Amino acid sequence: MRNRSKKRQELYSKERIPLVIKLLKQYPICQRCSQQRSVDVHEKKTRARGGSITDETNLVCLCRPCHDLITRDPAEAHKRGWVLHSWE
Repeated sequence: MRNRSKKRQELYSKERIPLVIKLLKQYPICQRCSQQRSVDVHEKKTRARGGSITDETNLVCLCRPCHDLITRDPAEAHKRGWVLHSWE
C-alpha cells in the first residue's frame, strides 16, 4: 500500500476520520443486512470513479461480511445500488 501524500493525509486527519467515527455512531447496525454491527464505511462511488471520501451521500456503514460481499461481486453490488459507476 502506498503512503498517502501530505495533502491526502491532512484530508484524512481533518475530515475523513471524524466523519467515519460520526457515521459509525449514527449507523451502528449494517445498512445492508440490518443484522450485524457496522465496522466499515464503504464508498459507493470510489475515488477512482470520481467519488468523494468525505461526501456523506456517497458513504454507507457496513458489517465486514457485507463489505466483503460487495467487493467480491461488484456487478451484483452495482445492480443493488451499493456500487456506482463514474457516470452515475
